[in-house]
Amino acid sequence: MKRRLIQRLAGSRETAAMVAGFVLLVLAGLAAAAAALASADAAAWSVHSAEVRQAEARLFRLVQEAETGQRGYLLTGDPSYLDPFTTARRELPAAEAELRALTGDNAAQQARLDQLRPIIDEKVDELARTIGRMQAGDQAGALAIVRTNKGRDLMRRFRSISVEFDRAEVELQATRTDRAAFRRSILAAVILIALLLAAALAWLVIRTDRRRTHELRSANDALRREISQRQQAEGQLRQAQKMEALGQLTGGVAHDFNNMLAIIVGNLDLLTRRLISDDERVRAMIENALGGARRAAELTKRLLAFSRLQPLQPQPTDVNRCVCEMSEMLRRSLGEGIAVETVLGGGLWPALVDRPQLESAILNLAVNARDAMAGQGHLTIETANAMLDQAYADAHVEVTPGQYVAVSITDTGAGMDQGVLAKAFDPFFTTKGVGQGTGLGLSQVHGFAKQSNGHVKLYSEPGVGTTVKIYLPRSQAVPALVQATPARLSSDLAERKVLVVEDEAGVRSFALSALRELGCWAIGADGAEMARRTLAEQPGIEILLTDVVMPGENGRALVDSIRGTHPDLIVLFMTGYTRNAIVHNGMLDPGVRLLSKPFTVADLARELQAALEEKQRGQLSSSNMTSGKKAGSS
Repeated sequence: MKRRLIQRLAGSRETAAMVAGFVLLVLAGLAAAAAALASADAAAWSVHSAEVRQAEARLFRLVQEAETGQRGYLLTGDPSYLDPFTTARRELPAAEAELRALTGDNAAQQARLDQLRPIIDEKVDELARTIGRMQAGDQAGALAIVRTNKGRDLMRRFRSISVEFDRAEVELQATRTDRAAFRRSILAAVILIALLLAAALAWLVIRTDRRRTHELRSANDALRREISQRQQAEGQLRQAQKMEALGQLTGGVAHDFNNMLAIIVGNLDLLTRRLISDDERVRAMIENALGGARRAAELTKRLLAFSRLQPLQPQPTDVNRCVCEMSEMLRRSLGEGIAVETVLGGGLWPALVDRPQLESAILNLAVNARDAMAGQGHLTIETANAMLDQAYADAHVEVTPGQYVAVSITDTGAGMDQGVLAKAFDPFFTTKGVGQGTGLGLSQVHGFAKQSNGHVKLYSEPGVGTTVKIYLPRSQAVPALVQATPARLSSDLAERKVLVVEDEAGVRSFALSALRELGCWAIGADGAEMARRTLAEQPGIEILLTDVVMPGENGRALVDSIRGTHPDLIVLFMTGYTRNAIVHNGMLDPGVRLLSKPFTVADLARELQAALEEKQRGQLSSSNMTSGKKAGSS
C-alpha cells in the first residue's frame, strides 16, 4: 500500500514535469513566431517607407517637369514643350493625394504636406500665368514674370520642404528597423529563458513536492480557523436576529401598555389633585398606586429603549463634560463604599448622541456595577477616541467601520462567565434575586447604542470584573455652548383653546380633563377627519394636541394636511410608540415637540408652556428683525 502511494506520487511528479516541459516548448514556439512576425512587420514598414519616399519623389519630379516645360516654351515658342507642364498639372492632385494617404498615420509628415500644398498651387499658378502671356503674344511680359525670381524662390522652398520630408522618412525607417531589432533581441532572450526554465524544472518539481505537505497542513489549519470564524459570525447573526425579533415584540407590547398606563397615571394624578379628604390612608393608597403605575411606565420606557423605538434627539455632545458632570452625582448616589474614578481622554472628539439618554445609560451601568460589587469596589469611567476598522466590523456584523467616541465603565465586581455573557443583553435576563432587578439595564443600553448608530462591547471575567464599552459615532460639528437661560415669557394657559385628537377614548377623556384642570378650553376629536371639521367649525383654536399612531390617518399626516390653512397653530404630539411618523432612523424630526405617554397634568402643563414660550420667542425675534430693517431703511 505504501509502495503504491510512493509510485503514484512519483508518477504525479513525472506528469507534472512533462506538462511543464510541453508548456515551455509551446512558449518557445510562440516566441519564435512572434519574432518572425516582428521581422515581417519591420520589413512591411520598410517597404512602406520606400513607397512614401517614391511618392514624394514623384511629386517633386512632376513640379520640376512642369517648370522645365514652361522654360522650353518661353525660349522656343514651340507648343510641344508644354506637354510636360500639361501632364504635371493633371497628375499633381493625384500624386499629392497618394502621398497624403501613405502618411495618414504621421502627423508631422501631414503638416509638411500642408506646407507644400500652397507652394505647389502658387508655383503652378506662376507657370500658367507666364504661359498665358506667351500664348497671347506678350513674350516680354512673360519673361518679366520670370525675372521677378518668384518662381525660383518657390522652387527653393519646395525643395527645402521635400528634403526635410525625405530626411524625416529616412529617420523614421531607421527607428522602426531599430525597434524591430530590439524586439527580436527581447524575444530571443525570452526563448533562452524558457529553455533555462525547462532545465530548472526538475529541481523545482522536487522542491515543490517537499513543500506540498507543509502547505496542505497550513491549508487545513486555515480552514479550521475559517470554520471557527464563520461559526462565530453565524452566532452573532442569530443573536442579532433574536434581538430584532424581541425588539419588535416588546415594541408592540409597549405601545398598548402605554395607552393603558396613560389612562391609569393620568386619572390617578387628577384624583390626587382633586382629593378633598384629609384621610392620609386614602392619599397613601393613591400615591402607592401612582408609584406602581410610574414604575410600570419606566419599564415600558426601557422596553422601548431596548426595541430601539424611543425618540432620540442627537446633538454634538462633549462627552468629557457629560462624564464630569455625572461623576459627582454618582459618588453621592452609589455610596461611600464605591470609589468612582474618571479618566478623560485628551483631544476627545464630539459625539453625535442624545445626551439625556447617554446619561441614563451611564447611570444604568453604574448601578449594575454597584450591585455586582455588593457596595464595595472601584468604578472607573473612561473616555477615548476609537477607530473601528474593517477587520473589527467583519468580526462584528452589526458594526460600521469608522471613527467613534468610546465610553468605558469598568467595575471590580464578581464578573460573568461565558454563559452569562451570551445572554447579558437579553431583556429580562438577570442574575439578581427576585425583586432586585428587571433585567432590562444592559438591554436598554444595547438598544440605545444601536439606535444611536453606535455599538456596545462587553468584557468580563469571573472574579476580576466587567467592562462595558459604548461606542458612539463621532460628530463633525462642534458642541453648542451652553447659554444662559432666557427670561421666562408670559405663557398663561388659562382660556387657551385646545383641540385634542385621540382615538383611545380613555386617553382622550383624561387629556380633556387635564386641560380643563389647567384652565384651558378643551375640545375632543376621535380622529383626523373629525379634527379637520372641528377646526373649520370652531374658530380661535390655538393648540393642537394629537396622538401620533391612530387608525387610518396618523397625527403627522393630519398636521401636514392643515398646515396651509392654520399656519400659526401650535402642535404638540403625544404617543406611547413612535415609528416612521415623527421619528426617522431613530431620530425625532426637527421642529417636533413630543409628549410621551403616560404623562401627568404637570407634564402636560410644562410641554404646553414650553411650546407657547417658543412661539412667543419666535414672534419677538421676527418683530425685532422687522424693526431693524425699518431702522436701516430710514
